[in-house]
Amino acid sequence: MGLRPGHCYCKKVKKRAYTRFAKKVHKKNFVGGVPGLKIRQFHMGFGDREYTHVVHYVTKEKIQIRDNALEAVRITIVRQLNKKLTQQNYYMKLRVTPQFFLRENKQAQGAHADRIQQGMSQCPFGKVIGRSSRVRPNQKIFSILCDEEYLQIVKDLLSKVGSKFPCSMRIVAEKNTENIKSVGTTKKRRKLLAIAEQEAKEADEKKQKAKDAKKNVKGAVNTKDTKSAAKK
Repeated sequence: MGLRPGHCYCKKVKKRAYTRFAKKVHKKNFVGGVPGLKIRQFHMGFGDREYTHVVHYVTKEKIQIRDNALEAVRITIVRQLNKKLTQQNYYMKLRVTPQFFLRENKQAQGAHADRIQQGMSQCPFGKVIGRSSRVRPNQKIFSILCDEEYLQIVKDLLSKVGSKFPCSMRIVAEKNTENIKSVGTTKKRRKLLAIAEQEAKEADEKKQKAKDAKKNVKGAVNTKDTKSAAKK
């Protein structure tokens, strides 16, 4: 069976979600097996530089957003940003985590007399089928750091992906005063910086070698001209 539409799960944000999952003490589990997280990345782009502006993608209502919707929006945005801005000219962060589990009671389809559940005697708590994140109004879902020259491109891109969300969204653009750079480990940052510095050094060495080669060629030409003039 395919994935059910988002309105089956996204509008029900009334009660507390009894979806505790204990990794160490399994007796304290409220749910059994947990499906894997569909989101592959939370930090994208290049975060080790300063940007002038930041664009936030903000919700307008209280709702549940499934992880497949977040992943679909993330993939679309990253693909377009890599094409239009390149990976070195932006930094994007997903600011919510799908920490709630969605439950569903199995139902028999078709005109048959068989039953799957027998009422409350079978404890129809439901089976976990997916993950979601509960968001409040005016909560930031995505934040994209960029320079002023790319600001309009980012706004136009975010306005096109709103149909993938189960709620209405709005775009907030402002100057970059909040520190939302990459939150990776210091070792990872040092490795990235070392790689960038090494690449810059290699590029400078290549340029210098090319300049020296041009100078040598010009010097050889000049010596030939002086020798020919002396012979004449």
